[in-house]
Amino acid sequence: MIKRQFLGIKWSDNIPKLMLYDRAKDFIEKNVIEIGSNISIERTDEKRCVGYYDVENRKHVACRAYTNMTDKGFSQCFECRNLSKFTTCVWCNGSVCKNNHESALKFCQNQHYVYSAYFASDKLKVGTAVYSRRYERLLEQGALYSIFIAKTPTGKLARQIESEVAKLDVTTKVNISYKINNLIIEKNQNEISNMLLEKYDEVKSSLKSELKEYLILPEHNNFLEILYNVKSCLVDSSNQLSIFEDNIEYKEYKKILKPTKIKGIVKAVIGSLMLLENNEVHYLVNMKALEGFVININ
Repeated sequence: MIKRQFLGIKWSDNIPKLMLYDRAKDFIEKNVIEIGSNISIERTDEKRCVGYYDVENRKHVACRAYTNMTDKGFSQCFECRNLSKFTTCVWCNGSVCKNNHESALKFCQNQHYVYSAYFASDKLKVGTAVYSRRYERLLEQGALYSIFIAKTPTGKLARQIESEVAKLDVTTKVNISYKINNLIIEKNQNEISNMLLEKYDEVKSSLKSELKEYLILPEHNNFLEILYNVKSCLVDSSNQLSIFEDNIEYKEYKKILKPTKIKGIVKAVIGSLMLLENNEVHYLVNMKALEGFVININ
């Protein structure tokens, strides 16, 4: 096994990758997570700052001070939070910009999309994504069904639309606990599409007139391969030929919210969740809880 700092799961080109920091070489590795591969991780008690994303150069940067975060309930030090330049953008609703960093303001001038995503048990989420990372953003969220509903010239306008849609009983956050407890999507593709389009029609009729010009014909995004990977390994063996039908029974899976030691065959990656199989038992692991920790990995 090798020792690395775990920085998280990074999606790029629609592919999940493990981001690992080699402190000795001062190098960030991005290892493709292959479905069907074996993985073994043992978490140590050492936790360090995860660094920050350099938006100008579009790359992750390791924490220069390698700040000790072992006793902290978060994984990024104050210095790296400032260097990321996006701290104040997290709660932005598009009204008054509170960010004075030139690179963040420049980033906000890029074209953005507003999306409406479906999660299991009929939860709808609205969010925004910069054009260049629109699909990766959906995959990071674990949003397997979604539609783009608006295209704006700036992030500020996208946030304004997001804020308006959120008033229509649509959440802006789906936490890890919900995702890990609602893995299986039981509705079929047509039912989900109809639900998303019905909400889109509601948005059209209620959106402020000055924002309606940014609405687009809905663009559907369905990551069926991931859904297939999840269902094919959890569905009862007698139903293998009809995994997208109704009334299918699924195997139980164990939920690991705070992993310390995991081992198994990778069956699927959904956002920052990893579905593993070990001795015919399935485990859904919250990999986000490992961010910042030094791990031994094989």
